[in-house]
Amino acid sequence: MPYRLHRCVECPKCHTRYILSANPYGNGSYIVSHDTVESDLRRLFCTCRLPDYHEFKLNELKAYTTPHSVYERGYGSPDEIVLLGDEQKQAS
Repeated sequence: MPYRLHRCVECPKCHTRYILSANPYGNGSYIVSHDTVESDLRRLFCTCRLPDYHEFKLNELKAYTTPHSVYERGYGSPDEIVLLGDEQKQAS
């Protein structure tokens, strides 16, 4: 199965991982820019935390590998969207 590399953000509560380029998401979650001068600050509004949010910086995001089917959905579990470099650990 072919995999793709993407920058993702993970919800600290439910651990769902969201591919940045797929925003908004089919499960009702979404990412918005912060209303400040700091242009790389974003807020993840995950359905498990609404109306609360998780704040993150774009420059702090890590690369993940995703199968094409998960990329099409735009989000997934840590089993589906794997931190780059952890693929070998997960296969064991």
